[in-house]
Amino acid sequence: MCVGGVLWAAGLVGALLSGVLLFPTAVVVVVAAALVLPGFAAGVVTNRRIVRGRQPQSGWVRSVWAPPVDLPRWGLVIAGVLVLAFWVAGISALTGLSQHVPAGDQAARDRQVSHQQRFALGVLGGLGTGGTTLAAASLLRSRPGSPR
Repeated sequence: MCVGGVLWAAGLVGALLSGVLLFPTAVVVVVAAALVLPGFAAGVVTNRRIVRGRQPQSGWVRSVWAPPVDLPRWGLVIAGVLVLAFWVAGISALTGLSQHVPAGDQAARDRQVSHQQRFALGVLGGLGTGGTTLAAASLLRSRPGSPR
């Protein structure tokens, strides 16, 4: 699901950057959130490790979050580039959100909606990329014969 959310966000950001507004903002955000957030939550929950060996400083901590080091380097590089691309798409949209839209100017209103969608898709696409990366690392770690 998370990969679908990342592809949905990437496709819509590409359309928005080329000047095409495909769907209303509510549809774009709800679909992206429905695809991304469950996978992100699953990636975070499954990417915990039980503390073994040396006890943690706090006695109630039995598990800790683990970075996705089980992925090959090329996978981590691709994930990093995707997160950076979504971050740039979201941050660059912030400049257009602060502009005043004159009443009756439909072109300015469309640009404002485009910036709103780009910001939301940048955030959700970045979360989806992170969730996919964490879930993939958890999957690789849980395979039989995995070195970790």
